[in-house]
Amino acid sequence: MTGRLSDLGQGWTELADQIADWSVDLLRRARDELAGGIDRDAMRDVEGARDWRDLQRTGDRYAD
Repeated sequence: MTGRLSDLGQGWTELADQIADWSVDLLRRARDELAGGIDRDAMRDVEGARDWRDLQRTGDRYAD
C-alpha cells in the first residue's frame, strides 16, 4: 500500500484486507440468493404454464 494510508501501519492494512474479504463474501452470497430466486421463479413459471402440462395442445411448435 502506498500513500498516506501506508504511514498508518500494518493494523490498518489488515483491517482493509478484512473489509475487502467481508465485502466479497457478501456479494457472493447475494449472487447466490438472486440466482436461486431466478431459478425458482423460472421453474414455477414453466411448471404453471398450461401448454407445458398439455403437450397435445401445442401442435408442432416444439417439433425438431
